[in-house]
Amino acid sequence: MKILIPVDPEIPVPPTNYGGIERIVDALVTAYRKKGHEVYLLANPESSAKDASAIYKWEALESRGFRNVWRNAWKLYEVAKQVKPDVIHSFSRLMYLYPSLIFLRAKVLMTYQRKISHKSTSLASFVGGRNISFTAISNKMLNHLKLFKNKFTTTYNFTLTDYFVPDESLPKEHLMFLGRIEDIKGTHEAILTAIATNNKLIIAGNIQPGHDEYFNEKVKPYLTNPLIMYVGPVNDELKLYYLQRAKAFLFPIKWEEPFGIVMAEAMSCGVPVIGFRRGSVPEVVKDGINGFIVNNTEEMIEAVNKIGSLDSRIVRADCVSRFSVDVISEQYLTILHKIKLNNNL
Repeated sequence: MKILIPVDPEIPVPPTNYGGIERIVDALVTAYRKKGHEVYLLANPESSAKDASAIYKWEALESRGFRNVWRNAWKLYEVAKQVKPDVIHSFSRLMYLYPSLIFLRAKVLMTYQRKISHKSTSLASFVGGRNISFTAISNKMLNHLKLFKNKFTTTYNFTLTDYFVPDESLPKEHLMFLGRIEDIKGTHEAILTAIATNNKLIIAGNIQPGHDEYFNEKVKPYLTNPLIMYVGPVNDELKLYYLQRAKAFLFPIKWEEPFGIVMAEAMSCGVPVIGFRRGSVPEVVKDGINGFIVNNTEEMIEAVNKIGSLDSRIVRADCVSRFSVDVISEQYLTILHKIKLNNNL
């Protein structure tokens, strides 16, 4: 197949630092290419995905704003007209797709990594008809949809299971929290859990503008405690370093997070996940097998005291079987093949 992948213009593929979706796209480009497909990328001008057959550059480097949307929508149309892909597998804005859907009758798979707008997807479904299908990265994301829900397939995110590997020779020294330092991510609850269980906690993540007050009030006062260590943002090398030495990964989210890729990264290292019953946690965590699902901080404290009952080998094996690049890319390709075949009916 000939596959065109557009991804939002702000961050290059692969990203230099932050950029979860861009990491997913870069790995998919490689996986699709290894499976014998031609892959064309439309992305930030600094993109360097090594396995793309060609990389095209967006006209506008910001997603929002009428003029930016208009310029990028026509850029996608021009690239699609030139490449003539069998399918467009889009990770970019839905609005960018309309010229290609209307004038080229392009076949499209739109993958949602963020909240799905019922209004927008209904309109796109009406305009694109059978030429457009959708995937979401968790079942939780689909609960509010009323129309065209049958056009969605849940396809989870993946992690690099060949990179995030266990090292059983290393001592398990701490609990770990990795994510943005803000209330909905539950950094404070992770701190309380670590102190209550007398465990060292590594906190890794960035403080985005507007969340300094939360850090100053809910995190910083605890950094004088020898159990609590904030290491700031981490790259993949440091992330692997801390995960390989972790007893458990704490995920006390307080919002409906679509899919926390950090859960899969932890489990790929054989580290059990203890997460609040929000978002995709009940879909990712198998309670008592690869971690524990809890409802509050008190239950999280109890769960930390039970992590010795879990087998890190089972945690790792479950992750590879469900969240590896090979497994998820094959699921996407199955969907893309069906879309291509519909084009020939």
